[in-house]
Amino acid sequence: LKLRDRYTLLVVTHNLAQAKRIADHAALFWPMEGSGVGRLIEYGPVKPFFETPRHALTAAYIKGERG
Repeated sequence: LKLRDRYTLLVVTHNLAQAKRIADHAALFWPMEGSGVGRLIEYGPVKPFFETPRHALTAAYIKGERG
């Protein structure tokens, strides 16, 4: 957290509590079946990302229903 004022940091985690605690923005990438590649589902500021996700898959992942 001390570095955030001087650097842009990218943290990849499956720990949602950690993401909520340290991030300014969050993104959900989801694997495209059979391709080995993920696609961006949703991106935005942390508070609305977790409290009012725009995409149903994001909401399901946050609730623990997917993933």
